[in-house]
Amino acid sequence: MVTARFLLVLGLLLGTGSAWTDASGGSPTPAGFRIGVISERSGAPSHAIAQYGPMLDYLQDALRHTEIAVSELAVAEHLEEMRGWIAAGQIDALFESLIPSLKLEIETARIRPRLLVWRKGQRVYRTLFFTRQDSPIRQLQDLRGRSLAVESARSTSAFFLPKLTLEAWGMHLRPEGSRRSPEDILYSFAGSELNQAYWVERGKADAGAFNDGDWTRTPRTLRKRLRIFHRTPPLLRYLLSFRTDLPASIREPVEAALLAMHKDAAGRGTLTRASRITRIEPFTDADRAQLETWRARLADRPH
Repeated sequence: MVTARFLLVLGLLLGTGSAWTDASGGSPTPAGFRIGVISERSGAPSHAIAQYGPMLDYLQDALRHTEIAVSELAVAEHLEEMRGWIAAGQIDALFESLIPSLKLEIETARIRPRLLVWRKGQRVYRTLFFTRQDSPIRQLQDLRGRSLAVESARSTSAFFLPKLTLEAWGMHLRPEGSRRSPEDILYSFAGSELNQAYWVERGKADAGAFNDGDWTRTPRTLRKRLRIFHRTPPLLRYLLSFRTDLPASIREPVEAALLAMHKDAAGRGTLTRASRITRIEPFTDADRAQLETWRARLADRPH
């Protein structure tokens, strides 16, 4: 795992995989195209490589009549590392959920979402706030002075959206151990949605928040001991962003191949393996309006 990560980072530092051609006047060198993701398993880039590898192979085959060479997957350990790679122009496309994608767009001005990605059977999802069946918590305001189990710092539905929702209601979500007011809500990272549910059920946290798909996947026996007390409006599930200065001669064939991938069995199989993607499709006008709303909301916040 260390070796795989070393090679990925070394390739980025050396600039391999970025678009280039032979400046000596000889035959054009295939233009590189690199996709990036943020690891969902800390210290285990090989997991993401195993997930996305078949999709990259399929994409390369679909582009075999072009001068585009699909580079190895770039796996960042966290959002900050990906921000640095994007700012340096070393990532051509990024798979990520809505809020981290827009934060990276705002902070770097180097990428922009272009395609909607269905993930885990969902085109849109919403965050559910839940607590124990016997809890006195009935509404968001009841969370003042209590604790909330979230998943990880890069999660849209299980961290960013709960935080922004609570702030919109005039509440403050702070890391465990940093309470400044008796009404502050303290959060802790459970590491997974299932852990969040168990933490709440066992009293380690007063409430939790994750998306409706995760609620459905939580064991029924566990769900029966929990209760939903707030639902957010729906949010686009997953996005594919492209480098803003990526030449159209590269971006357009890549987009066409990705948009067609769900139309045959082999393509569907590689998408499913790649983080349980169902299909990739263009944005609708409503999707673009939602993105603009969130851009404006996030741009008003300190980075």
